[in-house]
Amino acid sequence: MKLIPLGDTVRGYFFHCALEQVRLLGDEEALRRCREAGGLESPMRFFKYPISGFVRLLYEAARALTDSAGSFEEAMRQLGRHVATEFLGSPVGKTMLLLAGDNLQRLADSLPMVYRTGWGHGVGEVAWTGFSSCRTSIHGNVIPFPYFEGIFLEVFQAAGATHLKVAGRQVGPADTEYELSWELRNLPR
Repeated sequence: MKLIPLGDTVRGYFFHCALEQVRLLGDEEALRRCREAGGLESPMRFFKYPISGFVRLLYEAARALTDSAGSFEEAMRQLGRHVATEFLGSPVGKTMLLLAGDNLQRLADSLPMVYRTGWGHGVGEVAWTGFSSCRTSIHGNVIPFPYFEGIFLEVFQAAGATHLKVAGRQVGPADTEYELSWELRNLPR
């Protein structure tokens, strides 16, 4: 937890979504451990909470989901996909998709701004590597890269991306990069 600056936060819906996935397992002991790890019994979705509690909760939730997911990394990915689904149902998520329309470049360009709506921990940036590919970087966030892979997969699929590929990697103790690519739809002739 030395990599987490004092005062860094995350919205309560990240806590809520992780707890919800563990609750679906039906394992009350695992749910108890997750609540204890996160330090919150019933987080309010749009309140801000210390990121350190979320990190502990996320790791505990991924451990609880590992058997059903097949691996720890896949459990992280599933937790990321679930929080993205929750976000996309929110007013901010719906607005993001509406503003992007069918323009996936516009969607990718909005990622750093959207990131700031949920995270008070680290910063995101996008660099274009082609007409339908980009590299997204997250600096100063200690969350494991498979979690964000799940988020990107869910968001871009919801926006209609086809043949989507997302590959993340750790590039520093609190820095990750993601290569995103997709097939363009409705190319002009």
